[in-house]
This record gives sequence, C-alpha cells and structure tokens, in this order.
Amino acid sequence: MVARPIILGVPDRVDAHVLATAAELAAKLRTTLLCIHVDATRYQLEELDDGSVRSAPLDPDSGEESLQDFPAELLQQIRAQLAGLDLHWQTQARAGGAGAQLAQLAVAHDAALIVLGVRQRSVANRIREVLNGSVALHLAHRQCYPVLLVPPPASPRAE
Repeated sequence: MVARPIILGVPDRVDAHVLATAAELAAKLRTTLLCIHVDATRYQLEELDDGSVRSAPLDPDSGEESLQDFPAELLQQIRAQLAGLDLHWQTQARAGGAGAQLAQLAVAHDAALIVLGVRQRSVANRIREVLNGSVALHLAHRQCYPVLLVPPPASPRAE
C-alpha cells in the first residue's frame, strides 16, 4: 500500500513555519509532501499525462497559452528549507482557483491531508478574502479530505 501524500498549498510567499509543519508531518507519516502553487491569474486548459498543466491568462491581452511553471523563487526557498531532511517532496504548478485545484488534487492523489497557512489579519488580506473568497473555507465546506490550518507563529510577548 502506498502512503497517501500530504498536499501543501503554497501561496506567492513561502511561510517557513507552515512548510516546516507540513514537512514534519510528512516525515512522521513517511509520505510524500506535494507542494502546490496555484496561479489565480490564469486558467487551466488541460492537464498533461505527466501532471503538468497548460494554461492561459484570464486577460487575453496579457500573454498566451503556456505550460504552467512552479515559480523559481518559491522552488529555491522550498529546496533550501527542505535540504538535508529525509523527506520525499515534489512541486506542482496549477492554474485557476486555489481551493478548487487543491480539492481536485486531494481527490486525484487520495491525500491524507491538505495543509494551508493562515494569513496574518490585515486590511489587504481582508480585501483579498472578500474579492477571492477564503481558500480554507472553500476546502472546509466543499470536499471530504481533512484540512490543517497552520496559524502564524506566536509573536514573543514583551515582559
């Protein structure tokens, strides 16, 4: 029996605390960590046999169809943080709505768990949630795989 993977939703910035939590869980469960980045400015045209995705921009004047690439800077950060760990991990780039894409991958891989970081409360993040919706809420209400929300690390208290 193959161990069910852990899916980590990777936003535009790698949160070291969230990545460390997901990696620790994957290592303890002796399973693969699938790091997924979803570009919401593009939509998916097709998924190829190797798991890669062809996508196109939402704005037809801003570009053309292409293979969706995992952002190089994010890959470099993940590679640096996971270096030296006894852990099998992979990255994958998707296009479209993050909640729908993570849910689809959870089903396709029969995931053990989906891991997401909780954003710091800010005006910009509140506006983003109003406009785009909350990925965590989408996943919690619209699919059957467990979702782990990793809060930001506690800030040290001034004494």
